[in-house]
Amino acid sequence: MYLVGRTCELGALEKMLAQAGVEGGGALLLEGDPGIGKTALVDVVAARARKHGTAVLRVVGVETEQELAFSALHQLLYPLLDRLPGIPSVQGEVLEQALSIRAGSPPDRLAIAAAALALLRVVAEEGPICVVVDDAHWIDQSSAEVLSSMARKLSGYQVTLVMTARSGWDGFADQPGLPVLTVSPLDPEDARAVLEDGHPGLAESTRRRLLDEAEGNPLALIELPKLLSPAQRRGEEPLPVNLPLSARLESMFADRIRLLTPATRFLLLLVALDGQRNGNLQHIRQAWGTTGEQWEDRLLKDGEASGLVHIHQTDDRVAFCHPTARSCLIHMSSAVRRSAAHRALAAVLDDSPDQRAWHLAHAAEGPDEAVALELSRVASAALARGGAAEAAAAFLRAAQLSPDREARARRLEEAAFASGIDGRLEAASKLVAAGSVETLRGAVAAAYVLFHRDGDCDAVFRVLLPALRQGPLSDGPEDLAAYDDAFYVLLNCIVWAGRQDLWRSVYEVLDHASETARMCFDSVADPVRTAHDVRERLDRSTAELSANTPFWRMNWLIYTAIYLDCFSYYDSVWRDFVGHTVYDSQRIVLLARAHDSYIRGDWDTTLTLADEGAGDATRHGYGFTHILFTYGLASVAAGRGDEKMLRRHCDTIEAWARPRQFQLLLASVNEARARAAIGRGDFEEAYQQAAVVTPPGVLPSHYPHAQRVFLDLVESAVRTGRIDEARAHVKAGRQARLDAISPHHALILATAAAVAAPDEEARELYESALALQDATLWPHEYARLRLLYGEWLRRRRDYTASRGHLGAALEMFHQRLKAPLWAQRARDELRAAGGTVRVPNARDLGSMSAQERRIAELAAGGLSNKEIGRKLNISPRTAGCHLYKVFPKLGIASRAALRDALAEFDRRVRP
Repeated sequence: MYLVGRTCELGALEKMLAQAGVEGGGALLLEGDPGIGKTALVDVVAARARKHGTAVLRVVGVETEQELAFSALHQLLYPLLDRLPGIPSVQGEVLEQALSIRAGSPPDRLAIAAAALALLRVVAEEGPICVVVDDAHWIDQSSAEVLSSMARKLSGYQVTLVMTARSGWDGFADQPGLPVLTVSPLDPEDARAVLEDGHPGLAESTRRRLLDEAEGNPLALIELPKLLSPAQRRGEEPLPVNLPLSARLESMFADRIRLLTPATRFLLLLVALDGQRNGNLQHIRQAWGTTGEQWEDRLLKDGEASGLVHIHQTDDRVAFCHPTARSCLIHMSSAVRRSAAHRALAAVLDDSPDQRAWHLAHAAEGPDEAVALELSRVASAALARGGAAEAAAAFLRAAQLSPDREARARRLEEAAFASGIDGRLEAASKLVAAGSVETLRGAVAAAYVLFHRDGDCDAVFRVLLPALRQGPLSDGPEDLAAYDDAFYVLLNCIVWAGRQDLWRSVYEVLDHASETARMCFDSVADPVRTAHDVRERLDRSTAELSANTPFWRMNWLIYTAIYLDCFSYYDSVWRDFVGHTVYDSQRIVLLARAHDSYIRGDWDTTLTLADEGAGDATRHGYGFTHILFTYGLASVAAGRGDEKMLRRHCDTIEAWARPRQFQLLLASVNEARARAAIGRGDFEEAYQQAAVVTPPGVLPSHYPHAQRVFLDLVESAVRTGRIDEARAHVKAGRQARLDAISPHHALILATAAAVAAPDEEARELYESALALQDATLWPHEYARLRLLYGEWLRRRRDYTASRGHLGAALEMFHQRLKAPLWAQRARDELRAAGGTVRVPNARDLGSMSAQERRIAELAAGGLSNKEIGRKLNISPRTAGCHLYKVFPKLGIASRAALRDALAEFDRRVRP
């Protein structure tokens, strides 16, 4: 098969296939207008792939199956299910659960993607695979998310993923990092060639008119002339009046549809509504049998003869030749006929309850509680599997079918809640307005939007407190879950608002919260007074997790682990339980991983995760979450001494938090500024910033971040001659048993105690701090401990011991944390102790790749990350990550110093 005018597109696709066979893995999204030739392109590529021994797996998005979670993934993996024994049993179970083959806990998107990749890799060991996903704009969102995740992780696999979607589609599969190839209209010369090849002998006037009307759309060029009369083709009669392109195509299919007999039209309507999966002919025949009419093969043949559908005998499948034809047939069918077709299909789908419920819902002509109840069960099951988008759609339709006003309001609230946790806050807000906030679930949905979108703490309390004060409606799991959901939003809000006047109200409703919720409360509300036994309780809760643990409970556990600085300890245990297809779960897990990477010294990962999370939060309208990720970016900027970025991030946080009175977020600005001031040696500024949020000798009530500024306050107090204040703060930390909360807290307290101690006690305290179990897990605090101890030893002329600690601190600050100001401080101390300090030279920068050097030169020339990305064909985020790697290699903290640093380096290494 040869395609005119598609040399570049075919070249790109074939290059990707070739690279996948050699280098392993690749993905590409083809986007373009309907009829532009996306399907034809992938048909050619699939045919050529097969010719060269590549196996081809094909998925076709079906408009009527968008509400069915993981239906597209089922299309992809069903032919491979006999290969499940070749992958780990845990991953096999994940796939079986996602595809509703096996009951169990809701698998998360990352686990499903990993399992699907493992299955594909097993098959790919026998030869390369090409996965084609056609009409991705019509696949269900859950499958789209899994495919998107897979698309970014194909490196090293002999698997190629090619997706097609309509232009303007903003679906989940169109994620940053997925290469996009836009299929544009044909140029005039190629358009003429297509028209002449398909329809030779057209009059010139007719040809010009068709070329003008088609605007380079191949499908229009091929199909529009078929409707012309011989006289019109010869130019003897005028062509029809001009219409918009989509209307012309629909009109063309409508003409074909009108020529069909009523029986054939109804048969094709069954095909259109049932989907186009393999083996669908069996369902079509069975559904036809419910009408009382005799099945006749000629009806199907008449449909194929019309050019609307094609029969695939090997797959026992019938499919429309073009999606517009399917849509046109559905739209041209009367409501009565559509309802009849849906009822016929529902009657034969007893083994597919989700599809049956949706067919019944589409067939319903008025309120029907039985159908609404069945659809509500489908929604609950979808939500349990993490399909929040599908759950929201099912709850909404169930509400529309509810004859009872209260039932309708309740289902609208469920739809609002599902929409909210799916990341669609505007939709949730509208559904809340259409329903009620008098019930607990309605209050949760409304408060969720008010908190995450608007940051309106007072409104959250006004909505939630009256409902929470009434307690759970019953001891049933759904009512208890609703109460915990409400309490979770309230707790999250008050923690970050940090307003003392609101805490009393929270304590009033604490008694009805679950044990898991109370555990989380003790770790985040006022941890220096209540968190000392929480780690043991968290261990027990994690050990007691069952296969059907709901995702909302996992949020409590993750939130607890964040404040105990132990998320990564449990991450491998929890990942199978968290519903990552739910945006709310994605959000909290990403926050947890960003925080964990920061405290464990992997600051490059923190930047990557925080950048990703901030951008995603902005796209979803989660203003509060965007600020939390900005806090993570500010923390890295403070640690690395990047004053420009720190100022930018702090300004962003203050602009959002100050008018909303979010005191803990405002305190985080002081925290970051104190950390930056310590790094550059401005100890008076550091003390003033730290003392604003936690006065010396006081660990404020309901301030969960006391440990984050604890060491900064003590060190800056000592450096500015405020010894009594420093020792008072250490005493307060000991009295609060800060070290009993977590090993990280213990290291912070031990280091601060050594810094503030009298000389006769300091050595023993420093050694005790170094001897703490797992002290090296917290690189920034551990490097500071080595630096501070080395400084103390040098001042006592113990130069040999001093150099060992200072050298270790320098290596950690320079190599691992890439914190140039801290590294310079260690370097200066090492020189003063008589140590040999190597100046950065060519060998230091030998690890700078050519790409890094080029990016550094462009940045030094004034180009932004976005401009660099455009010039080098990389993403702005990738450019930024390269720069962050270059800064410590050059011994600088910001791009403003790049030009001089590069010049100095070139001067030193010049022969």
